[in-house]
Amino acid sequence: MNKQTIITAVLAIVWMTGQAQGHFRIEGQIGKPDYTGKVHIIDLLTNDTVSTTQVENDMIMPIEGKLTEIRMCKIEAADKSFQRHTLFIDKGVTHIEGCNEDGELRQSGTLVTDDLNSFDLAIKQNVEELRNGRRSAEEADSISDKLISDIIIRHKDDVLGIKILTGMAEVSLPPVLWLDLLEQTNPKFYAYPRLANYLSETKAKMEICARTWVGKPFIDFSVEYKGKTVRLSDYVGRGQYVLADFWASWCGPCKQQIPELTALHQQYKDKGLTVLGIAVRDKGEKIEKAIDDLGIPYPQIINAQDIPASLYGVDAIPHTILFDPDGIIIARNIYGNELKAKLDEIFKDK
Repeated sequence: MNKQTIITAVLAIVWMTGQAQGHFRIEGQIGKPDYTGKVHIIDLLTNDTVSTTQVENDMIMPIEGKLTEIRMCKIEAADKSFQRHTLFIDKGVTHIEGCNEDGELRQSGTLVTDDLNSFDLAIKQNVEELRNGRRSAEEADSISDKLISDIIIRHKDDVLGIKILTGMAEVSLPPVLWLDLLEQTNPKFYAYPRLANYLSETKAKMEICARTWVGKPFIDFSVEYKGKTVRLSDYVGRGQYVLADFWASWCGPCKQQIPELTALHQQYKDKGLTVLGIAVRDKGEKIEKAIDDLGIPYPQIINAQDIPASLYGVDAIPHTILFDPDGIIIARNIYGNELKAKLDEIFKDK
């Protein structure tokens, strides 16, 4: 039996696991008070229509049926005027109560929805404890990592686990932990081509990030601009702390962070910190204009394009990396109060 045959057989076995049918019912309000008309319940993985029903002044006509596994769906108006995400269909009665502040459906009544609601509440409480100063950033991060990891492991065989793995976990967890959770996730999800491609691409990105995560030494690169070669090692690993900011002139959030970084530069430049701008995916002349317009006083690596972003697994900007004097990465993607607290701790006796 060759390797591909073994993989196919394994997928078939896990796919059939837990395929006993169960009864489901969906009822409640979709959060569209002025809507009366037909809606479709569409599976987000297969794009198949699970069911079609009528909505009367926001109230959905109850839907009942059979299912063999938990399904992750959206509610879409027949005229495509709106959509509602994300509806989990499980055995039992799913009650919908409109949408939350993030536009996600409020739902309860089944094991999967109740676990999701408990998870959301625990995450919000952790954030509140951090904001109120009752937990440090390190404590809050540790608690968040555990909450996210635990729910993914509990739901490694169903769509709730894969939703959190490819959503909150992707942006919140250390890459090594994310990769470990991916390994524990049921391989049946690779049977969906779009999801399989996404998982493969994200895995590759996480593997790059893992090589440049906290505790790892910096990876050098060089950039040429106007006949001059500049290297990251011109700044990093030379006895100074370096706060590198990946940014671009076309990035609004990047430019909003510049005053904060400028203030940190002024506060800590004589204590051993170098703030370093790394302009990515941008034209040199546009970056130079932005530097002048924004009055940026700290050094820049210009015309880097995708080189540093690819090396460090940065796919969204702004993104910061803090290096210690030996060039070891000690923090990634921190801003605001978290960054200020980190630098205050580093330089408190200097």
